[in-house]
Amino acid sequence: MHGYSTDSSERRVVPLLLASVAIALAWVSSRILTVTHLLVPWWLDAPSSLAFYGALYALFDKYLWRKGLVFKLGLVRIPNLAGLWHGYLVSSFDGHEKRHHLVITIFQSWTHIAVFLTTATSMSRSCAAVIQVDDPEGVTLIYQYQNQPLADAMKTMHMHFGTAMLRVSNGDCLVGDYYAGRDRRTFGRIYCRRQLRSPQTDAQSVHTASGAKGVASRRGILDILGWTIKLATGARLQAAG
Repeated sequence: MHGYSTDSSERRVVPLLLASVAIALAWVSSRILTVTHLLVPWWLDAPSSLAFYGALYALFDKYLWRKGLVFKLGLVRIPNLAGLWHGYLVSSFDGHEKRHHLVITIFQSWTHIAVFLTTATSMSRSCAAVIQVDDPEGVTLIYQYQNQPLADAMKTMHMHFGTAMLRVSNGDCLVGDYYAGRDRRTFGRIYCRRQLRSPQTDAQSVHTASGAKGVASRRGILDILGWTIKLATGARLQAAG
């Protein structure tokens, strides 16, 4: 996964709160060690405020940010878009006359995201993204993607870059436009609805990708690619039938 930006101020506030909690935990653990007369090895810096902060930050980034209580307290405004989305797109390539079925798979933590879009002929993955929460028209996901045609796609299709702008509607709908790069010079509109929320899968992806430092996780992403290809193939066979 890769990092994403946001216009929400929470990424300035939350780290300060986590730092305050880390300092408090370090002080409490220090008092406990003093009262109980426990000694730690010389090579272990304990209690450490930095260690507590690192643990709290990792826990918040992977799990706590999506909890309902955190939203109710106003600590987080970034929506949780992780899940499996089904829908279709219409393209200027065929004059917007045909609906092309698609599957969007989103993996997300508080600071990282990966967006995969699969159709019957190609697959795209996000390279950069931003989530706007202060837009008067609603929450918006904007991302740049790299599109790669599948093996049986038309010979006129090539790898290209593009941009998609999707607005969140009613929490479980994504609607917006996309623009392909100069090689394709096409544009269209995307409609999709979330069909599956999978916190376990999302957390596993976040955990795997966190060690990749911004590069899509190798094993996890390969599994995702194989999964989405099967979904796209099934959708194409269903459309043909």
